[in-house]
Amino acid sequence: MRKINLFLFVIFLCVRVTAQEYNGLTGLLHVPSAEPDSSGTFRGGVAFLHRKFLPDKYYGTFHSFGYYVALSPWSWIELSYACTLLRYKIRGEMATNEDRHVNMKLLPLREGTWWPALAIGMDDIGTRWGDQPDTGGYTNNYFQNIYLAACKHIDIKGYELGAHLSYRYYSSDQNKNRGGLAGGLTLRPSFYKPLRLIVEWDGAGVNAGVDVLLWRHLFMQAALIHGTGFMGGVAYHYRIPY
Repeated sequence: MRKINLFLFVIFLCVRVTAQEYNGLTGLLHVPSAEPDSSGTFRGGVAFLHRKFLPDKYYGTFHSFGYYVALSPWSWIELSYACTLLRYKIRGEMATNEDRHVNMKLLPLREGTWWPALAIGMDDIGTRWGDQPDTGGYTNNYFQNIYLAACKHIDIKGYELGAHLSYRYYSSDQNKNRGGLAGGLTLRPSFYKPLRLIVEWDGAGVNAGVDVLLWRHLFMQAALIHGTGFMGGVAYHYRIPY
């Protein structure tokens, strides 16, 4: 009975606070992972992004919204196109901008009995790399980074515990607080595998969340960012049969 009550509580939370991965690629909350997706999986979603989830330039200023479309043509590659609404003050007045970025992740090594899965990825492909002090300002590389990720799962009486570790290098000082090591833990309960509990260190703070895939297509994720506010979103998943 306690397990059923816990499951209903999690579903209730997800429905009230819609959530989702912020750039369309598989991962934890903000931390990338080396978990593969199924070949032919399409994902499209929208998200509310807490202000502490954004790059340092906007950190602690305004909340935001984002949307994305993503595809895993094969289990070893993921591609996504994401757009994030940014609000900021310039010369004392409010301004808005939409940052669009393309992301890619490669998974050259699948998880084995004695070794972890490995992934390499890059967010914001195609934008000029690094800050441009000669132009007197930044380029639009708010989310641009390259990373390595590893993960390993163990079974504990039917519960799947995942350990995740990544190293990220951001091209801009706008994300200097999130560069370096990041990681987290995930747990899938034995009584409902589509449910996942998450806790992570994103390089700047601790996030905790939960996500679930309902009826094989409806994905929802909710998170508490740095212990201060919620982030959430919803997405549609579809596996193209081929």
